[in-house]
Amino acid sequence: MNKYYFFLFFLSIFSSVSLAQIPQDSILNTTWILTKTSHTLPIQRQTTLQINTLKYEIKGFGGCNTYILPIRQIKERKHYTQLRTDKIIVNDNLCTQNVTVFEKAFLAALSDQKLRITTDQGVLSLVNEQKQTFVFSMQPQNPLLNYIERFAWKLIQFKGNSDRVYHPYLTFNFKDNTVSGYTGCSYFTGKIAINKSFNKIQFIDLELQKKDCASASRKQVEKDFINLIDGETFSFDVAEQTLNLYQDNNLLLMFGFIPKQFVSE
Repeated sequence: MNKYYFFLFFLSIFSSVSLAQIPQDSILNTTWILTKTSHTLPIQRQTTLQINTLKYEIKGFGGCNTYILPIRQIKERKHYTQLRTDKIIVNDNLCTQNVTVFEKAFLAALSDQKLRITTDQGVLSLVNEQKQTFVFSMQPQNPLLNYIERFAWKLIQFKGNSDRVYHPYLTFNFKDNTVSGYTGCSYFTGKIAINKSFNKIQFIDLELQKKDCASASRKQVEKDFINLIDGETFSFDVAEQTLNLYQDNNLLLMFGFIPKQFVSE
């Protein structure tokens, strides 16, 4: 019996030491943004990954699609962590040819591979079996994004016009880089990309769940609203409890905040 307890004690110490060796800033919900690759294929859009050693998975955004990469095995080495991945799971949205070519090459480099992971001062390096290297920077935390994420944002001014009541609203998830909302007729979802300085936002691949509109004017607002933001990049700020989106220093969209539980048609 004493030998049994000694074995459990030894095993618990060994397990805790092994877990501590896993790079602590690379686990759970830290988002890493791809900044450099060892091959000549240029990065087309913001590409991200999150490593979650508790769920044994890597997930992220490849530039066109979100993906999940199951991890089969984690081994700790003296100076790095080795991950053995399974086949990648990815959705099938269509993008431009250049974006699609880059994404396929990036995801193929991660899928069913031995990956060598090192982290140092906010930089993560990933090397696969073919010696392809991918360098990521840690996405910095920004209190402004936390504030924006807390609320839903209802449209109150469209291209300078605030003389009518608008029904569209947006909600953001900056951990998953997604946006969802309502156009006044239909609900929609999509992806977003935020640049490093966090003063620009791009709306990507918005998908509408088409519904009949209550009026022709709402239908026109839906069309104009989606056409204005889908695929476009805006500068943004928050001032006096409004979220403002600009292009070429022109204020195009202004939103007022409302509690998320109050959003409705």
